[in-house]
Amino acid sequence: MTLRSLRLAALISSLALAGCNAITGVDSLTFDGRGAGGRGGDVSGDGSASGGGGASGGGGASGGGGASGGGDGSTGSGGAACGGESCPAPTGIVLADQTFTELRGDVTMGNVFMDACPEGQVIVGYRGHVDDDGEASIHGQIQAQCGRLELTGTGPYTITTTPGDLTPNRGDYGTVPWTMMCPEGHVVVGFSGRVGDFVDRLVLDCAPLLVEGGAAALRVELGPVSSPEGVGGIGGEAFPDTRCGEREVANLVHVMERGPINAFGLGCKTVSLAY
Repeated sequence: MTLRSLRLAALISSLALAGCNAITGVDSLTFDGRGAGGRGGDVSGDGSASGGGGASGGGGASGGGGASGGGDGSTGSGGAACGGESCPAPTGIVLADQTFTELRGDVTMGNVFMDACPEGQVIVGYRGHVDDDGEASIHGQIQAQCGRLELTGTGPYTITTTPGDLTPNRGDYGTVPWTMMCPEGHVVVGFSGRVGDFVDRLVLDCAPLLVEGGAAALRVELGPVSSPEGVGGIGGEAFPDTRCGEREVANLVHVMERGPINAFGLGCKTVSLAY
């Protein structure tokens, strides 16, 4: 190659380099760490995948205010669970929609009583009298111990019970007093026992009330069912465990009596959260 050719090639190379520098804004061929998109001057701009600090830069895919910003979905506190707003907090307990279990015993005759706990209260136990015939004892009097429900906490929440009122005493037979209560914090949800011409034996089904679910979908569920020791004799025949419905608790005593108690059942209501 001639000297003229060498000079011409060097000139063309110099012109090409100057043109590139003019277009891209790169001041030299030695990269200083900012890359081709340095100084926020490229197409995607500050905070994008290539601008101002790279893929994780301010406001990028994982930056503040991104998909997971401002509250998590599990609690909904300022997150997507409640449309980006704080989820409403429950303020109490609601009882609604009266239902009834089957009456167990002799339902062919006797006085019928349906005694409900006061508004907002549920049954947490019973008391009454049986006769003194030992294993042949029958139930002669009965009334319910009601309890008030209270919602405590700010999340997680707890439902507690405190003693409330007594329903009227029904029946006029028997001299031996008895009391049968659910464990603390539990409510009556069903019963079992034995019946013949009269109610021979009663056993309560008790369960705690649990608040479950995320902040946007809180609900009341029944916890594990337990039964305190029953009261009464071993006469008559056993009847199937008789329960309130799903998410229902007992709030009413349903009995028939003709001196002793000859049939027994429950009235129940659905329990839910108030807002």
